[in-house]
Amino acid sequence: MMVTLNYGEGEVRYLSDRDVEELNHVRLAIQQALSTKLNNAGIYFHSMSRVKTESSIKNKLAKGKYSSDGGGKKIQDLIGIRINLFYSEDIGICESILEDTFKLDNWSKSENGENRFEAQKCNGVFKIPSKYLRNISSMIWEQPFDQTFEVQLRTILFEGWHEIEHEMRYKYKLGDEDGEDDLWTGQEKLSRVMNSIIANLELCDWSIVQIFDSICKAQLEEKNWENAIRSKYRLRITQDHLKPELREYFDNNPDIVKRFHNVTKRELVNILLNKKYHKELTPDRVIYLINKERIHDEYISKLLDKEQFVRVSNKEIKQEIKPLVSDNVFSQNVYIPAEGYEKACTIIYDWAYQHMKTVFNQMPEKMANIGYETIGYKLRINYDGRSFIMDVQQISNDEPGVIWHTTAELMHIDGRLLLSARNTCETIYSRERRYSRPKFMKDIFYQIGFIDGDIQVNDNTGISIMDYRSLTQLIKNENRNLPIIVMIKPDVIPEWAIDCDGYIIRADMLSKTLNGLSHVAFGDSECKRIFQEEFGKEAIDGAVMYWGMNSNYPVIFSMEDINHSFFEEVSHSINEDIEYEKSFRYSLREMVCDEYVK
Repeated sequence: MMVTLNYGEGEVRYLSDRDVEELNHVRLAIQQALSTKLNNAGIYFHSMSRVKTESSIKNKLAKGKYSSDGGGKKIQDLIGIRINLFYSEDIGICESILEDTFKLDNWSKSENGENRFEAQKCNGVFKIPSKYLRNISSMIWEQPFDQTFEVQLRTILFEGWHEIEHEMRYKYKLGDEDGEDDLWTGQEKLSRVMNSIIANLELCDWSIVQIFDSICKAQLEEKNWENAIRSKYRLRITQDHLKPELREYFDNNPDIVKRFHNVTKRELVNILLNKKYHKELTPDRVIYLINKERIHDEYISKLLDKEQFVRVSNKEIKQEIKPLVSDNVFSQNVYIPAEGYEKACTIIYDWAYQHMKTVFNQMPEKMANIGYETIGYKLRINYDGRSFIMDVQQISNDEPGVIWHTTAELMHIDGRLLLSARNTCETIYSRERRYSRPKFMKDIFYQIGFIDGDIQVNDNTGISIMDYRSLTQLIKNENRNLPIIVMIKPDVIPEWAIDCDGYIIRADMLSKTLNGLSHVAFGDSECKRIFQEEFGKEAIDGAVMYWGMNSNYPVIFSMEDINHSFFEEVSHSINEDIEYEKSFRYSLREMVCDEYVK
């Protein structure tokens, strides 16, 4: 049944003002994610986006092709993004980037014939990652809208034609079926001429690439290496010169030049997308990256390695002034061994010293009661041998418009030592929860350990094997503050999981990434038998079971669930034979981390 909103006087709307506002936040977040990736790849592009208007929704629904029924067709472009590229060769590259970033639903592409003139169409529909949907009303999806967004890829030359065609031809075809409202009725010859412009635009796109390929060839012959690099790759490469030593090396080694020239634009883009830190793409950096990933020339490596991986800040940040909004990004209460009090105080104090010593240079290096404050920064530490309190506020060095507020407290309670930590991010954008655990919490876990549910755990504990009685006691223990993950070994190891030591996922990697955040254990044969009796053999065989902080009832991920896991959004290409396993571990870690930002 379709859900609509009645605003009085006969006005029916499919999206409320709040729905539109939240969808616009999602739109901007997805567009920013794509723009960041394309910028990191050095691709020339312009992007724009929109949320479908009420009138557009009504026109589309009037066709009668869409339904809110489970099996019916739904509108997939409620959120639309358009990426206009400078070069036609980049369309295929962007297709791959999109598929490696978001979960693909479908592509819609034109197949132009030899004697047929039609606009090139390359539209992709992708699933909206669940993290973007946290603030969206579930009622929206009861209407004929899919949880997807559409991306249109086209070149800048085609963009102008598309805009005119959409406004002055396509919209008129949405009129009456008898064609009375069609501006082009009886204008078939002119309509064909309009289409023939496409042939010229295709020729222009092709010619531009050929021109730069020819320039590249000429620059190589003249040993103008910088211009050869720029004209070959057609990426956002600066006008800097190569190092004189590198230029001389290329002058004297034509075979090396040929090896570099054989690296394609797509290969270079893939290299750029897999680098953790991105900076301006200078000719030196292009050579450095290609050499590091493909050529492996020792002389070039020694010449460039030391200066290529320094993170750079954006010096031209222009931002509209907006009020800061506070988001809790980490909150944990956990007990630690009482004898670890002094060590824990020292770890937290050292963390504060490392973060604040440049702001408050009068801060003692060793433990002391202190209180300092200046614009944007605050530091207070109270220590009396029985309790410890730290309160730190600091402006982010990496992100403009962000202030971090971190607190930590140690208290002796009933013979036990309670550690409480909070981390708050104050920023102008508050649409996504961003988990961020202060480093001192990891250090305390590694160097002292936690006590949770009367079980002591630390970095050396390893993955325990739990029987049903011990697991039940831990689940129901009133002193438990950590989630619990239990892995059940399958009766028969499927072929797709043979690399996981008899389980469905890499338990060692899971435990390593969740140190101090969750109990990670193997369920023994008794656990398996009892849980199978309660939840069914098919659900438990090879399953991963999850108990949240305040939950006595598990979330069960069956073997089939795990095998069908996928990345909703990734920062770079995934090249693994068992992608399901890595994506499931990632989503499980996200579930655990969400517990600490509630």
